[in-house]
Amino acid sequence: MKEISRLKSHVDIMKKELDYTTKQIKLLEKNRKVSEWEKIDHINGKSIDELKHQEKNLSQEITQIQKEIKKSQSKTLIITELSLLPVVVLLILISGLGNSIMDFTNDETTSFKTRHLIENLRGDTVDTWKSWRLVGTTLNVNVLNAKGLSENRIDVIKNAITSEESLEIDDSLTHKGPKGFSSTYFTGWAGALKNIASKDTLYNIPTDFNVITSNGGEGDVIITLSNLRDGDGYTGYTKSVVDGNEILKSFITIYDVTNLTDEQLGTILRHEFGHALGLGHSTAPEDLMAPNIDMTVPYISECNTNAIRDLYNGIQGSTVCEK
Repeated sequence: MKEISRLKSHVDIMKKELDYTTKQIKLLEKNRKVSEWEKIDHINGKSIDELKHQEKNLSQEITQIQKEIKKSQSKTLIITELSLLPVVVLLILISGLGNSIMDFTNDETTSFKTRHLIENLRGDTVDTWKSWRLVGTTLNVNVLNAKGLSENRIDVIKNAITSEESLEIDDSLTHKGPKGFSSTYFTGWAGALKNIASKDTLYNIPTDFNVITSNGGEGDVIITLSNLRDGDGYTGYTKSVVDGNEILKSFITIYDVTNLTDEQLGTILRHEFGHALGLGHSTAPEDLMAPNIDMTVPYISECNTNAIRDLYNGIQGSTVCEK
């Protein structure tokens, strides 16, 4: 545990250094637009190319250390679970706790905890992080461990990504306005993204998704379906590998899949896929991208799509929700 704590502290320090380096790069890029007389091409003796190289090295080192942390946590979790297993089995046999656990898991009103690599929010906003830099508009999505799932369950996963269905929901249900006024929501990311991709953006917005089920590891976004429960109670986790401000590959894990209803599975996947596209968390508690999904309106909101549009216009930070 001390080793994990030490690694986490080191990562926190490196993240601050990475953030500072990125700000320096942005400052130099901004100064490229001013006159030659006022132009600044070095900060603390470093050129923009040197700072970008430093940014890349920091990102790679942070990713590597986080892998080490995850491995250490997995070993600790296995040891803890093995030590507690006899006690848990005894409690289930004595108190009939098994039925209570199943009922809780399948409760449609359950709030689901999720986690994401980067979270830094202030105010009623949707946070943005990094973006894909695509030549076209296609992302390849690979669903691992799909073997054994029913065709219906696989369709639930695919629809959360490829559906173009939209629906109008009264603003009073989400405390965004009076009854009688509504907002548009999307059941899948393809429809949500095509709705905003008609306007030119700095980088291509992914609108086409090639979903496959292969255990070969190929694909831009890898979705792993796990029957295990996360030790911290999370239902989903997304980690992206980046180079500078570009997402190179994203990994999504959905936990305890067999005990999720179709609606829960689709909602959690929509949330995690938002992270894979570059969104952070929302501070609006009823929003799909909130850290704890409350299932009230488990669809992609206009605020989510506005944040994507800002992100793919090169704006990193937070998008303020209009409603």
